[in-house]
Amino acid sequence: MISYHVGQTYANQVAQQREAYYEPSVVVPFAIFDGTNVVWEGNPTAYEDVYTEAFTIARTVTPLFNITITDPVTSVTQANFKLELVPTDTLPDDEVCAFIAICEDSLPGAYTTFMHLCRGLQEIPLSIAYPDTMNESVIFSHTIEAQRLSAVVFIQDVDTKEILQSAMTRFQEE
Repeated sequence: MISYHVGQTYANQVAQQREAYYEPSVVVPFAIFDGTNVVWEGNPTAYEDVYTEAFTIARTVTPLFNITITDPVTSVTQANFKLELVPTDTLPDDEVCAFIAICEDSLPGAYTTFMHLCRGLQEIPLSIAYPDTMNESVIFSHTIEAQRLSAVVFIQDVDTKEILQSAMTRFQEE
């Protein structure tokens, strides 16, 4: 789950685009797990229990990919890592894309500290079939302190909006 914060303190263009993409039918505060499971909880003191249950359920799904992230390093303005994607089964016929969410941690919020707040999003079109492997070097610019920078790679079926697999990495400063 990545937080986009539409219309709030940390709102940005990525947040607006992703909200339009998901078209949620519920009011804030809500979270979308695996791209399709909308969880609404109005009581901030219940967030942890409700979201932990959603995480636990989401982790029972067998992934269609193995994602390996290696050598994550960053300078003050540029980060990079190596990405390997290996399908574990035949992929859906629908359009499948890889996304890299550039995230910032430890941002103050009304009820809690925000983690994995999406600051930027890159798309990598996939042309990979089982049992092929894709190896890619990913480079992006940023303005986030190294200790607060992370990246989430996720594979998404853009027709159904389902997240097929994800992995996260933190960065070592060069």
